[in-house]
Amino acid sequence: MVPLRDAIVTLNSLLPPRAVSEAAGGAGPDLTPEQELKVQRYYQIMDRLEQETETTGDGVMVTVPDREVSLAQSKLAEDFAAGGQPLGSGGSEIKFGTGFSGMDWFRWVWSLTDHVDRTDAHKMLRATSAVAEPLPERAVVGLAADWGTGLYGAPKIAEQFRTMAGQRKFDLLMHLGDVYYSGTPKEVKERFIDVWPTAAGTINRAINGNHEMYSGGFGYFEQILPAFKQSASYFAFQNTRWLLVGLDTAYVDHDIDNEQVAWLTLLIKQARAKQQKIVLFSHQQPFSRLDAQGPKLQKALNHLLRDKAITAWYWGHEHDCVVYDIHPEWQMFGRCLGNGGIPEARRQAVRSAQADPKLPGAGGCTWQRLSQTPEAPACVVLDGPNMDMKKASDQQKFVPHGFVTLEFDNDTLVERVFLSNGAELYRNVIR
Repeated sequence: MVPLRDAIVTLNSLLPPRAVSEAAGGAGPDLTPEQELKVQRYYQIMDRLEQETETTGDGVMVTVPDREVSLAQSKLAEDFAAGGQPLGSGGSEIKFGTGFSGMDWFRWVWSLTDHVDRTDAHKMLRATSAVAEPLPERAVVGLAADWGTGLYGAPKIAEQFRTMAGQRKFDLLMHLGDVYYSGTPKEVKERFIDVWPTAAGTINRAINGNHEMYSGGFGYFEQILPAFKQSASYFAFQNTRWLLVGLDTAYVDHDIDNEQVAWLTLLIKQARAKQQKIVLFSHQQPFSRLDAQGPKLQKALNHLLRDKAITAWYWGHEHDCVVYDIHPEWQMFGRCLGNGGIPEARRQAVRSAQADPKLPGAGGCTWQRLSQTPEAPACVVLDGPNMDMKKASDQQKFVPHGFVTLEFDNDTLVERVFLSNGAELYRNVIR
């Protein structure tokens, strides 16, 4: 039996059993029009996964920002984890169970499409007051994003957090969202809660991600939040000089609802009256040099961005590590740190860019500089081998995994970027 934490659903996992393929070559079973539509939907799910596989290959965990694909992968992993085949870079590829006849497979497809058609979602748990929790004057924060795989660099990052906590426990340890494939209760337990280094943080917090919401958010709201003693999906901490705010940009996908904006606006109004600096954390990005923009977030928070109220914003969602120059209009530092646990193929546009001579990198990794665009400031993007992959070819193919720490001391914020093995890649001071 393959533990769910090791179960990887690839394109090969979704291939129909031989009995079905042979039936398709002949007359095949008699299907109603509704059943034919269900089969076609299944093949559409396969097509979406195939597109992603063309980039990443078929021997690693592949994730698609698509609700139906993610739910299908979760269901397959949970229903057929008994038939795994070890993969070269870790985990086991899930196959359909033995003994499938043609009609057994079709019945499973009916069950699958019924499963992905479910639209129920957990009620959003909201902050009940606009009072930030206390944070020490000298505070250390640990950050990982898109970490919820239980594989590759994720357990190594957890071990680094534990090692660092041996010198000084983190005042706040935070996950910026995404437990794969769709954040079901079983996945939340085995890929996240059982692996997260809870004891390394005095306080632990988890931000909601789009993959958690693909299954309705039940694993997130009913398991992660109670485990972290977290009452709402958005939260705030403060000391004399800093206000730290975690946002839920996933309950309404890549957006933020009016009630949460009102809560944030009140917090920031109070903070600016006290001359505190403001740092935001979310799963999804307000802008990107490599991927889609966040126009809904920009519109919802336009008044704060326009007023240059935000000092820095940290997010995940994109599975790269990107350090942006200060935004020319908003005077804000943006950071993407979504390289916590999903294999992300190295981009040719990044590899062919010039390395930044001021940032030496480490462990064979470099910081490649990309120019400003109308949508995003100039930036440096982490490039290099991913040594958390076991196969040499995979090591060269994928972006390295890593994490970030933040040290707050009076008016100063020291941000540090690490590889999953603890090698420091970047250090910067924000004042």
